[in-house]
Amino acid sequence: MSRTKTIFKEDILKAAQKFIVEKSVGELTARALSKYMNISTQPLYAEFTNMASLKKELFTNIYKELEEHIYNKKTHDDPIINISLNYINFACHNPQLFKTIYLEKHGDTDTSITEFSYHLFRQTIKDNPVYANLSDKKLNTLLTATWVISTGYANLIVSNVISNSQDDIIDFLKLTIKEILESK
Repeated sequence: MSRTKTIFKEDILKAAQKFIVEKSVGELTARALSKYMNISTQPLYAEFTNMASLKKELFTNIYKELEEHIYNKKTHDDPIINISLNYINFACHNPQLFKTIYLEKHGDTDTSITEFSYHLFRQTIKDNPVYANLSDKKLNTLLTATWVISTGYANLIVSNVISNSQDDIIDFLKLTIKEILESK
């Protein structure tokens, strides 16, 4: 009689997400995750060919969740300010997951968070008349500047160093965007 499968891919991915939030991406190994889940490594390798494929699917799911449930929220009419505020709010409400995703390295050459953020930024602004026809150089400058500002605000707010209001953040972002748009 064959055994009934009790551990499914979704269970593993959910546990892996909890694991990286509680510990770190660097500690995510088959042995550590199986110990965390109180199972053998066999169910992990029954669902994933290796840990690289598990991590890839894990982060793909996390990015999809961020795009659909976090960055999709309407907080401001300007799409760049909207995505920046959602990024800061995500950091404030989920500091451990924020740190894990944005501040920890996910491997030797992993650039997926950069690619995800760049793609999301482009998708967010592509239909906006203010931003749609800007050069790639200007778009990259906007992305970099607003990402740096948003990350700074997020880290300072989460660390209780500052307590700026959302209006203060919006004013600063508007000023930054205006200066970049007006620069040559």
